[in-house]
Amino acid sequence: MNVIDKKIKLSNKIYPYLVGLSDDLLFWAAINTIFLTTVKMFSASQVSLLTGISGLITILSQNIVLKIIKKIGNLKSVKLGLLMLFIGGVIITFGSSFISILIGEIFYNIAFLFKGMESVILRRNLKYQNNENAFIQIQSRSSLVYAISTMICSFIAGYIFNINNYLPMLICVIICFFNIILSRFLYECKDIEENETKTSTPFKWTKILFIIVLVYGLLYGTLETIQDNGKIFIQYFMQNYESIDKTAIYLSIIIAFSRISRVISDLVFSKIYNKIKNKFIILLNIILILAIFFIICGSFIPVSTIGIIVMGIGFCMVLWARDPIMNFTKNALLNNCSKENQQTAMLKFNLSRRIVKCILATLISFILLKVDIIYIMALLLILTIGYLTITIKLYKLLCIDN
Repeated sequence: MNVIDKKIKLSNKIYPYLVGLSDDLLFWAAINTIFLTTVKMFSASQVSLLTGISGLITILSQNIVLKIIKKIGNLKSVKLGLLMLFIGGVIITFGSSFISILIGEIFYNIAFLFKGMESVILRRNLKYQNNENAFIQIQSRSSLVYAISTMICSFIAGYIFNINNYLPMLICVIICFFNIILSRFLYECKDIEENETKTSTPFKWTKILFIIVLVYGLLYGTLETIQDNGKIFIQYFMQNYESIDKTAIYLSIIIAFSRISRVISDLVFSKIYNKIKNKFIILLNIILILAIFFIICGSFIPVSTIGIIVMGIGFCMVLWARDPIMNFTKNALLNNCSKENQQTAMLKFNLSRRIVKCILATLISFILLKVDIIYIMALLLILTIGYLTITIKLYKLLCIDN
């Protein structure tokens, strides 16, 4: 085994752990809404506005980000993304004003545009090894590492939060620093990258690429919006019956079970995909519809305990669908994209969900000034039902392509 093969082998081994531990600020995913609303004293409208503004700035920065990525390469882009994630975590933790938290959110969002090149690195390394079929397995393993990590975080987040409101975020920052160190072992085959740079051509949209990016943006962006607002919706519902301390614990339990659901999803993803193939994207859309329906219906149940359980089941369904949506569409994108356009395609792919989330967050922040959050959940239900037409279209295109 030559030096390059050894480096690629090591890189592929650490890839799931690096990606899994950096796919988000781990404890942030568990306590972000309650941290912003009870520690930073933001309203639900401000939380949505924060997401909307940071998302808009991220969208507007795409051309600059792409130029930097093409100049410094995929490997340095991933390392830069990890550094920005660390800086964003520090600012969000210690920032005291809306503006400072906004700056942290901007670092946080743009970091993932750079970090998204990790998939391109994996694909090119597997191409060098003539083992491209392993992409979805390694990617799913990364999702599993993330799901298990966030599951553990969710189980203990509420208790740690009650010990010290800042402790979960401090742990986030430490993990980010560890990821920066771990990224030193990530490797990209230079020979392939250099050859593709010489033959690079301008990016051109094809019908199937556009639909893949659109479906991912709509489903994943809406799912993230459902996750954020669903937590606030459940939190407000519980606060009608319980104290803040108990609400934090109960919410962390629901989130913990949702992470278990996510782990199960990652474990069975390949098996379900192998059985139903491209129909899987339609199933994921239907699961999102049912998830919102459960969350809404739970709030109308007069017995609070039963209502919380029903809402929790809906929230678990949201998390069950999250990784399969990303892994299914990411694999479809790279399967239908030329190698020289992978950087641009992956940037647009990662950006699409932020565009959708930005639009929805901005819209929601203004709607919440006038109406209750339950109308937001109803709007999200209508949107996910509307997405069915587009997911069916993608299913047909993928079947034709295959």
